[in-house]
Amino acid sequence: MVIYPCYLNFAKVSILLVFLILLTAAGCSREKPEIEATFTPFGLEVKGAGSIPLSLYDEAGRLVLSYPELPGPDVLLVFPWETKKIYLLKAGEAKIRLKTPGKKPLAELLVLAPLGSPGERFIIYPETPLKASFVVSTRTPCPEIGLMFTAYRDLTVNLAKENIAIKEGERKLLRKKLCLPEGKPLSLNVRVENTPLNLKFKRRYVDLHGKIKILAWHFPTDESGLAIRHRREGVLVIPNPLFERIGYLLGIKERGYSRYLPFAYQTVVLKNESPVPVNLLVKADFFYPQTEEMAKGFYPPEFGAEGHVKEPLALAYLPPQGTGKVVLPVFAEIPPGEYLARIEVYPLGEKEPVLVKERLIGVTQGKPWLATSLFVILFCGFTVSAGFLVAHRQVLRRFRVRELCLIALSGAVAFGLDFLGGLISNLFYALLGPFNVLVGGLITEITHYAVFTAIFVLVPKPGFVTLSYLINYLMGLLLYGGMRATDPFFVGANIFFMEASLLLLLVYRNPIGFRLVLALALADAVQTFSSLVLHMTFYRLYFPGWYILLSVVVKGFLYTLIGALIGLKIGKLLREMER
Repeated sequence: MVIYPCYLNFAKVSILLVFLILLTAAGCSREKPEIEATFTPFGLEVKGAGSIPLSLYDEAGRLVLSYPELPGPDVLLVFPWETKKIYLLKAGEAKIRLKTPGKKPLAELLVLAPLGSPGERFIIYPETPLKASFVVSTRTPCPEIGLMFTAYRDLTVNLAKENIAIKEGERKLLRKKLCLPEGKPLSLNVRVENTPLNLKFKRRYVDLHGKIKILAWHFPTDESGLAIRHRREGVLVIPNPLFERIGYLLGIKERGYSRYLPFAYQTVVLKNESPVPVNLLVKADFFYPQTEEMAKGFYPPEFGAEGHVKEPLALAYLPPQGTGKVVLPVFAEIPPGEYLARIEVYPLGEKEPVLVKERLIGVTQGKPWLATSLFVILFCGFTVSAGFLVAHRQVLRRFRVRELCLIALSGAVAFGLDFLGGLISNLFYALLGPFNVLVGGLITEITHYAVFTAIFVLVPKPGFVTLSYLINYLMGLLLYGGMRATDPFFVGANIFFMEASLLLLLVYRNPIGFRLVLALALADAVQTFSSLVLHMTFYRLYFPGWYILLSVVVKGFLYTLIGALIGLKIGKLLREMER
């Protein structure tokens, strides 16, 4: 028998394809969720069924009720169930057969071991003994245990030979101090009516130094611990008072903000690397970094004489080798600046922290004068852009063909110089960082305004600036593409400030005097400032005050003044040659 190589290759390829399909199917298969169902007086409590549609059927196959996909991990199916009945629960594709207890529950028990921990919950049924074991992680040899009962009917609880009556619907906390030798269990026998409860407690202390880690620390977040997308990490932004007043006047923002409500939150994710469950107390503090004094504006304002919590605190329960998240409130009666935030983690009941973590945070607030400038810039930019769209024919008719050619030359040459200067400026930026404004601006501003001023002297008419800037913008649009919704504000604001400066300083009466140079320098300084304001608003960029001052004074005013002086001399020569 002869087997040709092509058949061998085909067989190998087929086997490989089948193997890949099976591997892909195995990888794509989802593990069935672990679902736990418990009958309570109000219905059926289903744990681990989040984002799964649920349906419940009785013995005859009739639909009792159904729930759609819910976001939470636990779902309570509310219905009056009957004792000693069979129900079928469908959770997605899974089918679970459930049998109801012989009697309705007596009570709900929450065991707090030690007192102050989140606790473990149990449902107590009549004449159904309960056995449970607990590990108490504490250094105290005689910790206090809490038993919180929620009665579903009138009942009596016997604890340490003492009978405690609890009425239906009442919730009562019973406290008991147990002396637990380390490693030796101690049983606590409790009786609820005729139902015995055997609760075993064992104390096991583990030194948590180095066993508790902070996996993440987010500041600020919302009240559920989720990061706020439009907020910068590590920076708390206090509302601008001008924007708040405008919001109140327009009805966008409601009055009635309470100083006693948190302004924001911070979230800490903890990791327990010890083999025992731990209950932790997490405390947040804030300080001035220079003096280490407490920054009181981050804490709740004092009110009342009793029950006031001066520091943000949170309790966390971490299972062995598990994680947990705590959310702490942050108040904001504080001036802008830099502050030191500190997180301290204590084992519940102990005075010494097992973990201390610090970080610097910032508090900033919009300045009213900056917000006012923004409104002026937006209004001027939009007005000029909209006005040119309406009256562009009238503007063009004011110029002859020769003048339009010179304007086109001005815009084209300015674009080319800006393009080349921008490339060189980017190279210097890699070396100088933000101080590139001193070198990059020297290249772009001087060359740009030298050409602009020289040609303006030849065509000293209102509208020259508008058409020259638009040609520069259109050439950039053709080369780079991507018209943005913010362009009318950037371009319109630049045109407005330049035209307004030339008109206010009466440059058109004497276009070859020093007033032309001064008008261009002042206009470019205002243009630089308006561009920074628009970038901070639209692109969420943050510029320090020294950088804004350096850009406006040096790049905007000084370099433009030098370039305009050079251009004025060139323009005078060109004007004489033209004559």
